[in-house]
Amino acid sequence: MTEATTSPPEAVQHSHTSFSAKETLERCARSYFLKYLAKAPKRPALWSVGGSAVHEATEHYDLMSIVGNDDVFPVGQVWETYFEAQLAKARDREPNENIWGRSKTEPIEVWRQQGLTFVQSYIDWRERSPWEIWTTPDKQPAIELDVSGALPGCPVEIKGYVDRVFWDPVFKKLVVLDLKSGKRPPKSAAQFETYAALLAAKYGVTVDLGVPFLNRRGTVGKTYVLSEVTPESIGAVYGEAWEQVQEHVRTGSWPATTGDCFICDVQASCAAVNGPLAPTYDPASPGYKIPF
Repeated sequence: MTEATTSPPEAVQHSHTSFSAKETLERCARSYFLKYLAKAPKRPALWSVGGSAVHEATEHYDLMSIVGNDDVFPVGQVWETYFEAQLAKARDREPNENIWGRSKTEPIEVWRQQGLTFVQSYIDWRERSPWEIWTTPDKQPAIELDVSGALPGCPVEIKGYVDRVFWDPVFKKLVVLDLKSGKRPPKSAAQFETYAALLAAKYGVTVDLGVPFLNRRGTVGKTYVLSEVTPESIGAVYGEAWEQVQEHVRTGSWPATTGDCFICDVQASCAAVNGPLAPTYDPASPGYKIPF
């Protein structure tokens, strides 16, 4: 840990939270401060560019499957369209691709090919799986489903978007699925528990299982049992995390944990790693000037 920082007077608290925000807080409080309060610019990452395009292309496929057009799905063309669009967005944010986050073994041209493979692996799995896209009580197909809402014990809204909710007609169960195009499978059930609680609060349903779809392997990963998850139990977890944020705000202490900075998209604004933008965004920087 490095020395704590002090919140600048202009930092304004956001009025909602999410799984990714809670995960950032748990990983590094300084990163949370820079990302959500100081509003530091986020560095594009090629893995995020590719992952977003994979999500969009598979969403396109599932929407076409609902109307019966999946048999004429031009997977290569669809993938290329979404990948190029995501690249363009990243270039708009940061034209210098040399400072993007990326794996040395997976440059743009590798992603151009492997992303198509990741999309095809999902399509192949969907064609052999008995699971069906669940339809919500208000008649929405559960594809990139907005389940944002309030949970007991948490004073702010929890934002959440579920990649897919499936109905298993064989075992009569609801299954939450999240697509994972990265190299690491989920470490815990926490993300799936969040979605299960939000779905229960919004629709009054019990989600039985949570599974990641591992695009690199072309199949689902570890299954998590969620039938005991309640809005109250998960709301309490998020309420505690929100109280931690309030404590950081009260004390002005935002410790930096520097063990996993490679994946951090605001490291350029962090004084703990001598980021070049730290004097603008990080009060722990010796050159920091209050912007007013």
